[in-house]
Amino acid sequence: MKPMNFQQAVARQFNKAARHYHQHADIQRLTADSLLKLGPNSAEILLDVGCGPASTTAHLLPRTECYMGVDIAPAMLATAANNYPNQVWLNGEWEALPVSAHSVDWLFANLSVQWVHHLEKAMGEAYRVLKPGGVATINTVVEGTFSSFIKSWNAVDDRQHTQTFHSPEKVEREVRLFNWESADFKLEKHIQYFASSRELMGSIKGVGANYVRRTTTSGLMTKGRLQQLEDAFESYRTTEGLPLEWSVLNIRLVK
Repeated sequence: MKPMNFQQAVARQFNKAARHYHQHADIQRLTADSLLKLGPNSAEILLDVGCGPASTTAHLLPRTECYMGVDIAPAMLATAANNYPNQVWLNGEWEALPVSAHSVDWLFANLSVQWVHHLEKAMGEAYRVLKPGGVATINTVVEGTFSSFIKSWNAVDDRQHTQTFHSPEKVEREVRLFNWESADFKLEKHIQYFASSRELMGSIKGVGANYVRRTTTSGLMTKGRLQQLEDAFESYRTTEGLPLEWSVLNIRLVK
């Protein structure tokens, strides 16, 4: 059997998460609220990249004459279409957006661009599809995300157990490769708390964020290794619970 490429693997992960996505997507709703504040009050054509199961559609529809949702995962789009049957839903990925050049007034993308293989190519696509004067509001997770969880795994083994997060500076450099009229960046941080490490990992899995691109196997999740992780993670517990950190870079671009 031919092995899946990166985007196929990401799509499979989000297909699995589609059914239960909403019940785990607290952080996604919070970051979407911040991103919505950066967008225009109205836009003729709006492209929601990484729309998921229509997570933010209800908030975007009043601000556009034509809404289009794009997602890499067919199961996410099926849920979206069931919730909003009269909207346009397109299967596609960041690095090859399925819309014409110079056709979009507002590109909205909440926590989707971190799943691309080449950020520069994705930003080139954003630049291509926007009309002159068009606005892109994009966010992405960066270094500092899942920091306690990553350090706890490091106490168990030296394998990779989470996605690799770029620095804010690296993201900004790649975004600025294009001739934007303006480009603004703002880092915000959030912490979720969980009663147990298993609940925390279930939340990560529930939004499809547990895909890890590896060059070597991570090893089986045996009871012994899980117990080692839980023991290491306990040193980070606060009165509110075990922390799951999110460092999110908000980006507002005008073409």
